[in-house]
Amino acid sequence: MATGVENTTTANSVGAYVFLNITPDSRFTLAATAPGFAVQKIPEFALVVGQAATIDFVLTVGSQNTVVTVQGTAPQLEATSANLGTVVGTKQVNDLPLNGRDFTQLLAFTPGVSPVNNGQGGPGQGSYATPEPSNQNSTIPSVNGQGNRSDYFFTDGLSNFGAFHSVYAVPPIIDEIQEFKVVSHADSAEYGSVLGGVVNVVTKSGTNDLHGSAFEYFRDAGMDAHQAFTGTASAPSFTQNEFGGVVGGPVRLPKLYNGRNKTFFFGAYQGFRFSQTEANFIRVPTAAQLAGDESDWPTQIFNPFTTAPDPLHPGEFTRQPYAGNQITPDPNMVAWAKFVYPAAGPVLDAAGHNATDSTPTTQTINQWTARIDQKLGNNDTVWFRYSRDTSVLSESGGVPGLINSVIVPNRNYGGSYVHVFSPSLVLQLEFGRTEVGDNAILEFTKSTQALISQIGFSPSFVGDFAAAPGRNFLPGLDIAGGGVGGSSTYASPGENYALHPDVPNANQYAGVLTKTFGNHTISIGGGFITNKFYSPITTDNITYAAEQTGNPENSAQGGNPLASFLLNVPEAADRRNVVTETRPGGVMSEFLQDSWRVTNSLTINAGLRYDLTFFPPVGTTKQIGVNGGPETGDIDFNTGTYIIQKLPPACSVRGFAPCIPGNGTLPANVVVSPNDKIMHNTYTNVGPHLGFAYKLADRTVIHGAAGIVYDNWAGVLQLAQNIDGLWPDIGQQEPTGLNVPTDASPTPTVTSQNPLASSGSGTFVPAPTPFTQQGFEYDPRMKNPYSEQWNFGVQRLISSSTTATVNYVGSSTHRLDVGGIYGGALTPGTGPIQPRQLFPYIAPTFYDRSTGRGNYNALQASLERRFTNGLSYSVSYTWSKSINVGGDGYFGVEGGVPQDPYNPGRFDRSVSGLDLTNILAVNTVYEIPIGKGKRFSTGNGVVDYILGNWQINNIFQAHSGTAFTPLDGNDVANTGALGFVAYEHLNVVGNPALSHRSAAKWFNTGAYAVPAFGTYGNAGRNSLRGPSYWDWDSSVFRQFPVGEGRQFEFRAEAFNLANHVNLGLPDGTITDGPAFGTISGTAYGNTSLNRQLQIAVKFIF
Repeated sequence: MATGVENTTTANSVGAYVFLNITPDSRFTLAATAPGFAVQKIPEFALVVGQAATIDFVLTVGSQNTVVTVQGTAPQLEATSANLGTVVGTKQVNDLPLNGRDFTQLLAFTPGVSPVNNGQGGPGQGSYATPEPSNQNSTIPSVNGQGNRSDYFFTDGLSNFGAFHSVYAVPPIIDEIQEFKVVSHADSAEYGSVLGGVVNVVTKSGTNDLHGSAFEYFRDAGMDAHQAFTGTASAPSFTQNEFGGVVGGPVRLPKLYNGRNKTFFFGAYQGFRFSQTEANFIRVPTAAQLAGDESDWPTQIFNPFTTAPDPLHPGEFTRQPYAGNQITPDPNMVAWAKFVYPAAGPVLDAAGHNATDSTPTTQTINQWTARIDQKLGNNDTVWFRYSRDTSVLSESGGVPGLINSVIVPNRNYGGSYVHVFSPSLVLQLEFGRTEVGDNAILEFTKSTQALISQIGFSPSFVGDFAAAPGRNFLPGLDIAGGGVGGSSTYASPGENYALHPDVPNANQYAGVLTKTFGNHTISIGGGFITNKFYSPITTDNITYAAEQTGNPENSAQGGNPLASFLLNVPEAADRRNVVTETRPGGVMSEFLQDSWRVTNSLTINAGLRYDLTFFPPVGTTKQIGVNGGPETGDIDFNTGTYIIQKLPPACSVRGFAPCIPGNGTLPANVVVSPNDKIMHNTYTNVGPHLGFAYKLADRTVIHGAAGIVYDNWAGVLQLAQNIDGLWPDIGQQEPTGLNVPTDASPTPTVTSQNPLASSGSGTFVPAPTPFTQQGFEYDPRMKNPYSEQWNFGVQRLISSSTTATVNYVGSSTHRLDVGGIYGGALTPGTGPIQPRQLFPYIAPTFYDRSTGRGNYNALQASLERRFTNGLSYSVSYTWSKSINVGGDGYFGVEGGVPQDPYNPGRFDRSVSGLDLTNILAVNTVYEIPIGKGKRFSTGNGVVDYILGNWQINNIFQAHSGTAFTPLDGNDVANTGALGFVAYEHLNVVGNPALSHRSAAKWFNTGAYAVPAFGTYGNAGRNSLRGPSYWDWDSSVFRQFPVGEGRQFEFRAEAFNLANHVNLGLPDGTITDGPAFGTISGTAYGNTSLNRQLQIAVKFIF
């Protein structure tokens, strides 16, 4: 009704009619007529995103000049589908208190949505390639027991997806959202490619009247409560502003064009400004130290330039001490230190910090959307939307004057064209494009080029980078700390580029043709979304250690790393000049769907879907011969072989990696891929869908569905690029053990000017074989996950505005990713590891394979009242259990890694890391019924104006604690399965339960012990639970009407109104010592979830 756009159709011979591709709106009317019958008209009603409403007419004999209004209720029951999901409408989106104005917090009001996030793009982490504001609580949830990476995000039906971490590319502005829905367990084959939820946000379009709003939201640290665990105010001090506006209406060009009823525009802008100041203590060299006075060092410092072979002990060396630890620094090193470090002051704390870095953290985000809708005659409609979100985050690089800038310039745009061939045949075509970037630039505010020239750094070390032609970068400076004044390390300043201009950029092509035959509505469609990764990385670093100025005959006199630096005697260096790029990949999807209205009460939906992921191999033709190109490889533990993706020449020919060592003869058990690829595509992703909806009378619907869905996106890009730089490539040039005396060169020979000289002026070759490296590799024959899913439930219309829904939801999921260290000993033991390994010649490495499995069973209930008579509410409750064997996440760093990778069910079948037994989410929007035109009025206009126009809004969420595993941080089982993540369990020797739990001691730590060497622990995976969680956010609005259709609105919002401390997970690793069993942070890793206040002003017209 708001647009005045009229759609017509004709019923077929059995009286069936259909309107397709209707834009969701809160105001529709519907009328039916036939010769000899009176016009039947349905009063105003609403349709929501994804809804298939069934509205029946009974025509009565009469003149067509007679209009009969049919009294009935709005079509709130889902009477034609068994899809699970909840629609969140405009009123809730605009009015509920949202910290950071991030709509993803509202996903929690869909039953089955769990806020637990194990993914690398988790809440508050500033998800990679996502323009996420600071101080924001975003949610990338688990839906119906599936992983966090297994959700997909659409805006207006177009892909809006950051495929690297499976997150939103361009989050929509709150005020542009018409509504959104999370769909899962669908009986429609139109939905697929992920196991969890499909989130579709519908943006607003213009109407026949000019409408809009302007807003300003403000937060300040002084308005917040004290932080937990610190006892201090919510400082670091910060200010935060979000401002902008929206406007929409008909397109009008005076005297030229009037777009009323056919052409509409809508635009939105949102700005975000954040500034935080915090004094960070750092450690820097003192003036005396830079002058060569190291007398405060507690042990003797030795002169590396006096090193000589010990004639009495062949193979050993002597070195002369510096008298009084007074050294003669290299002037270039002193100049370097004075450039990067601030002047030292007095010691500030027990750790030895002696300087302060007060560089503010700032973030600027500019986000805007423009949309135009056009009705082209009676049979054609088209719309186009362009959204852009650019974030610039600036923070300290570790010392004053060194800035780390992260620039995320994302875009999402596209459109749709609909053509009606006839009332029974409709075609829809869509195109969309998503552009995602994440550019991290670490550089000094003042130019470093003169210093680089003064010191004389070799261009082959500090320049000649593919990502920055013509630029030289001051190396990162790594000086180990310790000694007098504490144990802190010196600050490590340096410059680098990590540019990810398209991670990924993706094009979407899609189309659906829908035909009505009798009582059947059949849709056939498909599409293709491209998937590609490109990322150049530039780094150069130098490390200085104590050994180079220590006593080579007495390790107790260990030397001084600062002295090693000032004497220009490096210990190690690294240089990375990589352009990681994959070849084009993508996901192709095709589906056939039939919605059969068997009777007026029964609808059966049946469909078939096919998905195919084209895995994007790493490296392109133009990258042959450079690091990060296609000449890399991967372990195949199925056969004990190493597969080279593309064969490079011999090192004796090329002279540098990637190359085959020596004369090019392949080592034993090394093979070459016949097609320049390693990963095999999976061609069997056929997914049937079947569901029904049966309407009992007018107020009750019974529905059920079952189907098979595949995950074609999760982890694909990250898997593809994980193997870049592996043998016969080297990833980065990394000489270590520099300036260690030898009989041929007892004194230092390598300087900071060119630390790569130790390897032939920077020419590096790979190790003799690939079987000694540890990387992130994958099973070349791993397959994408799939899930058999089913649901059965009842929906009941309680009143004209209120529905209750109860569902049983279940699934059985297979081929889940299991990462972690693989290839170690087949059994634990006390003897040497190598003889017990799967392949004794292959060192254990991180290795992803598709061997995980899981199941999910839940009772899900919801009670929802649409906004009527000043009140809306939604209550969502889930009682569930998620069980798996591995499969919480990817790459061994997202959870679910079994301690025995060869027999995972022995110890590790348990509730998953995503399991929350009880989840409750409630929201309310309530206009207080006092004032003019409300239920209660004083009859006095002035008094009504003062007392009226108040609104209260609330969000309450609560859930059970997250499960976790008691771990040993070492390889006690002696299997070689030790990376930077602990996997092995403890032994249970008592009762872990406590009668009183607290942050100081959450469980009985005495109930656990380290297993005997050479054995696995018997504690079950996820056998402990962390604290439960609850949070209450609330807001109060006061509207001030200004004439007809205009008003100012004042908002006061409180997040965590009760200032309840939601404790995080306790430390579950026994090797962490006193921290074992204690809690040192708040839930979801965000230590600032104290009570936070926000005020806002809004003008609506």
